[in-house]
This record gives sequence, structure tokens and C-alpha cells, in this order.
Amino acid sequence: MEIRFWATFVAAFGVCAVSLPFIRALAARSQLFDSSGPLKIHTAPIPRLGGIAITLGLMTVFITARQLGKPLLAFVVSLLVLWLTGLIDDLRSLSPAIRLVAQLASALLLCQAAWPPLLPGPRLLNLAIGALFVGVFVNAFNFLDGADGVAAGVALVIAAAYIVTGTGQPSRPGSLLAWGLAGSCLGFLLFNFPPATIFMGDSGSTVLGFTVAYLSMDFYNTTVPPARNLLVPLVFAGLPLLDFFLAVLRRWRKRASPFLGDRQHFYDLLLQRGWSPRQVALSCAGFTVLFGIAGWVWMKGEGILAMAAAPLAVGLLLIASIRLGSLRHSPDVGGLS
Repeated sequence: MEIRFWATFVAAFGVCAVSLPFIRALAARSQLFDSSGPLKIHTAPIPRLGGIAITLGLMTVFITARQLGKPLLAFVVSLLVLWLTGLIDDLRSLSPAIRLVAQLASALLLCQAAWPPLLPGPRLLNLAIGALFVGVFVNAFNFLDGADGVAAGVALVIAAAYIVTGTGQPSRPGSLLAWGLAGSCLGFLLFNFPPATIFMGDSGSTVLGFTVAYLSMDFYNTTVPPARNLLVPLVFAGLPLLDFFLAVLRRWRKRASPFLGDRQHFYDLLLQRGWSPRQVALSCAGFTVLFGIAGWVWMKGEGILAMAAAPLAVGLLLIASIRLGSLRHSPDVGGLS
């Protein structure tokens, strides 16, 4: 394992962990709190600008990369556009339409500059599919960021899954970034694991989703077939993606906007069952570990058992989510989620 990978992890962890107390103090002094409300599970105001520290940690790839190359440069530029939009939303609240336009613009910039087309056909069609793909990941992590330690813990495990599957491929652009994501998430969890003393806000959750989307597309562009490997990134991110699609379906059945918040996400349902915030955070990370193992077995294994690993993991989580009540109607509580 190259030393620069560990250096990136340590640098990202250190930058994120060291900067968070200063960001938290600045947010508190400026009265930039995430207040309690019908969509919130906390009862006291909590500073919400932790996404600044997460992004600073990710930027350590500038220091440890031998050369950034076009894919990583495109990632950094498009990520900063998305991060700035999330930061403005944390400070002043933007409409869902403006946020969505910024997300798709960042995704188009990334897809246009970073890679050749993934699919046969017109370039414009590839860009549209790529932008939609990235947008789903971004919003999936935005939806996931509703309980202490959940989004950062899940992103940490997904980063670890890419580190494991990327072993022996140091030339993959996303390899270095996976180590940086893992370091940033671990540093953030020092302050966000229940009970959280700071939240990441949209400037953090969208950055996590965007980075995981980048790792997924980098995997597609650097991994040798078979074609079944196309499912591996979707399996790694099975928990946030499944929770996202169930939320959209639930709101569509109510003829409500997909951006209209509710408390029927996977982590909400566990909290409603009496699980503690720590149990919920650990269980979400644990489910993602199982998805990581299933994705790795699906990718590396042979035979019927290997082929059944990923569908079985997805099916079990889907059944559990539906039995918990993910598709049940819930009272409208307003807000965005």
C-alpha cells in the first residue's frame, strides 16, 4: 500500500478533526444553529456548519496527490460549486429548485470533464444519465442526514469498501479520494457520533453524496468487466439509495413533492421503535458493512452463492424497511428532507 494513501487519510482526518472545534465556536458565536422542529429529533439548537470541515479534509488530495489529473481536477471544481450552494443554503435557505439546478450543474460539469462516455450513444444522452446518477446520490445522502452519526458513518463504510476493492489499483483516480473521504468522515464522527455537538448541514451531506457518486463512476471507468460489476457501486450504497427511492415513492403515492419532509426514513423508524441514537447510527453502519461484503463477494466470487449475495442483501433491507413502515403514509410536517 502506497504511503500517500495513508498520508491522505491522516491528513484528511487531522484537518477535519482540528478545524471542527473552531467551526463549531464560530457557528455558535454567529447564532448559526440547526433549531429543533417537527423534522428534527434534537431538542436543543446545534451548530450546523460541519460540512466546511468535511470539505477541507477532502481537499487534502491537493497535498498528497502526485498529480491531480483531469478527473480529480474536475471533481474538485464541481465539488466546490456544490459545496458553496450547500453553504449558502445552510446560511440563508435556498429553494429546492435552486438547489436542484446547482446539483445538476455540478454533475454535468463533472461528467463532461472527468470521463469518456460510459454508454454507447449520443454524448448528450450520456451526460444526462450521468447528471441524474450523481443527483440521486447527492439527494440520497441529503435525505440520510437526519440522525446523529448516520450519514458520516455510512459514507465512511462505503469509502472503506472502495479502498478494499481498489487495492492493487493505485492508478485509479478515486483510490486517493476514497482514503480522503474515510479520513474526513472519521474526523467528523468524533463530534457527530451521538450525542452530536455539530451537524454537517447541506454543505456536508451533499458533498458526501457527490463524493460517493464520483467513486462509483470512477469504479465504472476503471474496472474491468464482467458486466455484473455495474451493480457493485449500487450495492455499496444500498442503504442511502434504497431509503431515497422509498421516500420518493412514499411521497409520490401521497401526491406530494419529493422534497416535502417526513419522519419515515429508515433511521426514523428505528428511533420510533425505541432504538437509541447510538444504536441507530451503529446499525446503519453495520448494514452498510454487510452491503460492502455483499458487493465484494458479488464482484470477486464465483457460483450461485456469490451471485445471490447482492440481491439477498438488497432484498432483506427492502423487506425490513417496508415492514418497519417506510411506505406508510405519515402526517405532513413540512420542511425539506
